[in-house]
Amino acid sequence: MRTKQLLLAILFLGFCVPASAQYFGGLQMNPDCSEFIVKQGRGRAQQGLEMYKRYIFSLEDGGHVNVYDFKKADGKPIGGFELASSCPDNHANNAEFGVEKKRGASFPLMYISIGKPGSDLDWTCFVESITRRGKRFSSELVQTITLDISGFADAGHEPIFGAPSWLIDRERKALWVFSAHQRTTPAVTLKAEDNFYIAYKFRIPSLSEGAEVTLTVADLQAEVIFPFETWFTQAGCMYDGKIFYCFGVGQLDPEKRPSRIRVYDTDSGTIVAKYNLDEEIPYEMEDLVIRDGWIYVNTNTNSKRGQGDPVIYKLSMPR
Repeated sequence: MRTKQLLLAILFLGFCVPASAQYFGGLQMNPDCSEFIVKQGRGRAQQGLEMYKRYIFSLEDGGHVNVYDFKKADGKPIGGFELASSCPDNHANNAEFGVEKKRGASFPLMYISIGKPGSDLDWTCFVESITRRGKRFSSELVQTITLDISGFADAGHEPIFGAPSWLIDRERKALWVFSAHQRTTPAVTLKAEDNFYIAYKFRIPSLSEGAEVTLTVADLQAEVIFPFETWFTQAGCMYDGKIFYCFGVGQLDPEKRPSRIRVYDTDSGTIVAKYNLDEEIPYEMEDLVIRDGWIYVNTNTNSKRGQGDPVIYKLSMPR
């Protein structure tokens, strides 16, 4: 399966120029990049990021959420709360608002990727409903979605190693899972040609399907294979049918795990834009949000390595 897909991808790249590539281009040279918010109030490592109207939700390892004001772009949190799924194994690696809202809630459903390989929770997506009452925020666990890949290989599909990142395509109303064939650390993936990225497309389960939903090969709507050429996956988001994803740990390991963003087109199965952000973003990138024609990049900093408060950067879209 893999050989056939990779050969088709090579032929596609060799003889076709997808329409999306004409718009996005390749390596982004000298992108506009600036600090948007220098965040105060950090308790633990910074992870997922999501925005809705005036509110910025910044997730921390374990499941705490700090809320910031987008309009004021002030680093001081205006609120904070614990996810209902908060626990030591919830790395809160990615946060995505969906298209459905529970009755009485203040925000669309939020989909939380765990991002902790080896944990019993790793294959689970927590779906939470967030409510605001004045300055107080609270969250309720309304659904869990579990990915079961036990039948994928027998059906001719490539299995992922774990750490599924649950991405919501709000425009096309689809749920995508993004990961890799094997873990993307330099210690596991020694050579780029030994690995590849995989994206699975599913429906977005509705709340009417119940509190627990398991997605299997019978639910798979599409599978897209992407080439592997950068290490250490973090998190990302979707826009215009494309997966925007960040990688690396910045200046903590610039040789093996530098700051990178790649844009994957789920229609053509190709990388249509690349950012090499060694100079622009020296910190570990954690998650991305696209809003009003800009990419907002959540970062984590290491105080023991002399780094200051974590920053949300504002980055130009691909040209």
